[in-house]
Amino acid sequence: MRKTAVICVISLLFVAKLALAQAPEDRARFAAEQWIVLVDDHQYDQSWKEASKVFQELMTTEQWQKKASADREQLGEKHSRKLVDIKTPRTVKGLPAGQYVQVKYQSSFENKKSATETVTAVLEGDGSWRVAAYTIN
Repeated sequence: MRKTAVICVISLLFVAKLALAQAPEDRARFAAEQWIVLVDDHQYDQSWKEASKVFQELMTTEQWQKKASADREQLGEKHSRKLVDIKTPRTVKGLPAGQYVQVKYQSSFENKKSATETVTAVLEGDGSWRVAAYTIN
């Protein structure tokens, strides 16, 4: 009985370690996906609040709301989004040195049938991945 309990504890510790050891790309992708849903839902103020310090330093919440609102008004509602690529660039143009993951999606909107969205996440000092940049072409 005691041996079974020890095996269970070891198994639980192993599973916990695997969860904590999740790849940075997976954690960054999760952060990007959570963030972009806020933009899809027109929650621009909340998306700015949940973005990285780098993002917030590049533009005020008012500037982001104006830009995001204008972009989304032109695009119309999102129809689909499919992950197409994840990269870990050494540097990102226009952003300070840091650990970045770029998540690219092929997307479709009401007024633009084919678009490429790039969400760039950065690892912040507290260990959280947050969005540092967002582009749509």
